[in-house]
Amino acid sequence: MISATREEPDLTVLIPAYDEARRISDSLRTVGQYLAERSYSSEILIVDDGSRDDTSSTAREISEDLSVPVRCVRYEINRGKGYALKVGFQEARGRRILFSDSDLSTPIEEAEKLLERLESGFEIAIGTRKDEEAMIGVHQPRFRELLGKGFTLLVRLLLVDVSDVTCGFKAFEAETGKKLFALSRLRDWSFDAEILYLARKQGRELAEVSVYWEDNPGTRVRIGRDSLMALVGLVRIRLYDLFRQYESELPVGDYEEIWSLKGGEPNR
Repeated sequence: MISATREEPDLTVLIPAYDEARRISDSLRTVGQYLAERSYSSEILIVDDGSRDDTSSTAREISEDLSVPVRCVRYEINRGKGYALKVGFQEARGRRILFSDSDLSTPIEEAEKLLERLESGFEIAIGTRKDEEAMIGVHQPRFRELLGKGFTLLVRLLLVDVSDVTCGFKAFEAETGKKLFALSRLRDWSFDAEILYLARKQGRELAEVSVYWEDNPGTRVRIGRDSLMALVGLVRIRLYDLFRQYESELPVGDYEEIWSLKGGEPNR
């Protein structure tokens, strides 16, 4: 692998966060230690999705002790995970970009499986919990699990044939990921389906990778509202495509980098 500069690391681990002050400390320590032990250069990028708590300040305190660069960007109003990732992909400096849920429902160690697929020529590698080689440590409540399966079935029928749409553990070659998220319109739970639909529409090489996953009871998914919005999102994807909305990029609004640490030393 060609070595990268500190300004262009080999990997950005992108973590969208909303009101995660209680959980982000352990996750950052885990990700930071993992990346510090890798042979490639890396950075952690946190997108604070308009948190009302101390997510950003807590993350900064923990990051001061990490040996990998960490940055945090923020905007004032909560806009949804899809929007947070759109901002994150625009800001990421890595040659590859992996996004992970802040609770590490899929352990960061599973990243190597996805990165190996990128190294072998795929542009996108997505974690799947729904094949025979995947391992589920703690299952979701039965009702949530059924909703997830139903949503995936609809996506497979209407948009793109993948086994697991919503697993929050996906890796991209940076150029590919940036182009896809620049086109994205959706901010809610259905953003995964939109990105994968655009990837297939553009003929991107995509690999599904079995991962370990366990449910975290602290999830912020609101079953009724979020499920309805996700279903509406599938219709919107088709309409956006029909009316050729995906032929032009959709810019993000205002945000700012609120702090940046280079290996534990303040950059600003």
